[in-house]
Amino acid sequence: FFFPLGFVLSFFVVTLTERTTREEEDQKQRETSTRKKTRQSTTRSLPLLFTFFERNRALIRPKMFAHKTTTTSSSSGAFTPHVQKGVAAVRRVLEKKTSRSPRVKPHRSMTITNMATTPPANSAVSDIRVEKSEVKPGCVVELSVVVPMDVLAISYENAIDEATAQANIPGFEAPKKKDGSRKKKDTKKPPMNMLLNAVGKDQFLLLCIEDALTSTMPQAMQFVAKEAIQDSETITTTPRQMVEAFGGPECTPSKEMEYTVKMCIQPTVQWTKDIDNLEATYVSPGNDETDKRDTETMFQNRLRDMATMRVVEDRGLEQGDVAVIDINAMDTSGNSLPGIETKGFRLDTEETDLKLPGLMEEIVGIKVGEEKDFNLTFPEDWSIKSVAGKTAMFTVKVNELFSREMPELSDDIADDIFAGSKTVEEAKAQILEAQKMSREVEEAMLKDQALLDALAAACSCEIPESMLKEQSENMFGEHLTEMQMEGKMSMKAIQSLASEENMNKFVEERKDEIELICKRTIACETLFTEKNMVITQGELSDELKRQVKDFEAQGIEYEEDRMIQNARGAVEAAKTMQWLKDNVKLTELPPLERPA
Repeated sequence: FFFPLGFVLSFFVVTLTERTTREEEDQKQRETSTRKKTRQSTTRSLPLLFTFFERNRALIRPKMFAHKTTTTSSSSGAFTPHVQKGVAAVRRVLEKKTSRSPRVKPHRSMTITNMATTPPANSAVSDIRVEKSEVKPGCVVELSVVVPMDVLAISYENAIDEATAQANIPGFEAPKKKDGSRKKKDTKKPPMNMLLNAVGKDQFLLLCIEDALTSTMPQAMQFVAKEAIQDSETITTTPRQMVEAFGGPECTPSKEMEYTVKMCIQPTVQWTKDIDNLEATYVSPGNDETDKRDTETMFQNRLRDMATMRVVEDRGLEQGDVAVIDINAMDTSGNSLPGIETKGFRLDTEETDLKLPGLMEEIVGIKVGEEKDFNLTFPEDWSIKSVAGKTAMFTVKVNELFSREMPELSDDIADDIFAGSKTVEEAKAQILEAQKMSREVEEAMLKDQALLDALAAACSCEIPESMLKEQSENMFGEHLTEMQMEGKMSMKAIQSLASEENMNKFVEERKDEIELICKRTIACETLFTEKNMVITQGELSDELKRQVKDFEAQGIEYEEDRMIQNARGAVEAAKTMQWLKDNVKLTELPPLERPA
């Protein structure tokens, strides 16, 4: 998340006994800014390229081009990066007192001065010196920025104004306006020793750094505006190093300030195949015969859903029952396995996809209130990879037990089986039709995925770290959500898995899949550019209206600039997919054999 300036280290500010109206207004502004950034973060959490989690759509509208650099127009025409993010990072680093990241020896460098096409209001900023070096050729660059003394002098004066407004020292407040607020420019400046005692030296130095970064980073980032990946910039210099520039009496500037910014850039793509003659294959998801079998399975599942649940008290658990159980598992060393312990878990013995092999045989016969210990081995393909293939000692207690009383099959329940049906046969026919439509949607998705994989296989490039990180976080969150929604784990168990350690394990296990999705994105972006595809204003407007309508229908707030970017990405993705459909030879393979 992006935090407003002055938020992260607010504990440095001296707590005053009386809050003025000015401070209350500042707090409201900070809260408004935070909400705006939160809305922006919400829109950024839209799915990345073709992650295929919405089964009811042939093609997810991807945030496929979200990593492109976005140049924000301003009155000066200069590139505006997320300076707040950089400053917030600086403040977090100061809290932790971490050391500076080691700098990799650059492969090449050059010095640029007076880079901006139009100098900002503070014309001295145009005299900053910027040196660009490649940290990882064709993937990561670093900017070394030197801020001259005259710029720091201006930042020092601005910091005094901000600190004076924050401290609100009696006798040095600005006159109140009619609405109760105060004009910062009318504030009387107190003696520096008094001001430093009021706000604290550390806080004042942070204000100096904030202003220096805010006034110089846009100029520095202008140098990489066309190639930098949005939101990937990171200030690698620690605040402790930057504040050394303000080492004079009363924190006045004593030397030039230096800082470095590392960021990912658009990778250089080399095609290993002729993209105008690509071929791809996909396995058909089914046919008329599999549709009939799937329809019968769905029909029986619907009848089970309509069954009446009867409490069982006079016998143990049997196949077909539904039980509410407590379950736990420990490894051979007696340590609880993460994500397994669950209380009040609803176990449907008819839903075989939820059963651990051997579990049913062990729990059959357990009565309500009874507890049983036994050993089982998790399959190698178990969804929780950290326990896959391991043997564990399970403890299961049955709290409640229910049997199903199936409904009598007649036309009277046809409408309950499938809404609008008058007979059981009509209900089955409607289910069959829905199954065919579902297969067609799945087949369209498989075709798209095959086309993308063929393009990605022909793409050779370095994948930016920021793209890998974002995709990893998205996939881990979707993985936990999917398990919770499918009822495989309780919310408590899900929360126990939501740790950085487990996410790192997940990322390592799914590394190839994550890299493939990122490579699809890069390959599609490059294809769009190389084939000179364009987006008309009408196409962009129509997509934007559709996305806005979807968000408003769901009551989701959105950030306008981010929404425009997402709409552009969706149109670009659709155009790229259409090119692949028109130019890649696609071959269908017969469906895999499935048990009857």
